[in-house]
Amino acid sequence: MMYNEKLSKFFKAKGLKQKEVGEILGFSPAMIGRYLHGTANIGSEFILSLSKNFPDVDLNDLFAPDEGQNMVNETGAVYEKQNMLNDLEEIEDRIHNIRLRLAEKKFEE
Repeated sequence: MMYNEKLSKFFKAKGLKQKEVGEILGFSPAMIGRYLHGTANIGSEFILSLSKNFPDVDLNDLFAPDEGQNMVNETGAVYEKQNMLNDLEEIEDRIHNIRLRLAEKKFEE
């Protein structure tokens, strides 16, 4: 289930209509409709307002991918922990090398 479907379900469980959700969150009913139908991407203002006005919403669950679905819209993209660790090690190595090169240079004031 996509986040927009989870949001729809969340608001329906509270008995709220698009207009009421818009009034609470500070968005037009049309914009809320676009968010709930997945025709508009949700931005940070919406998420901040959602978490402020509905502290019981679980943002982790809302945006967590379902099994077999990944968060990046790249076909076949799989991001594994090991790949991320390798990327971090490479970045750390680059930073270390830059620091060594800077230390070798003598800066005049």
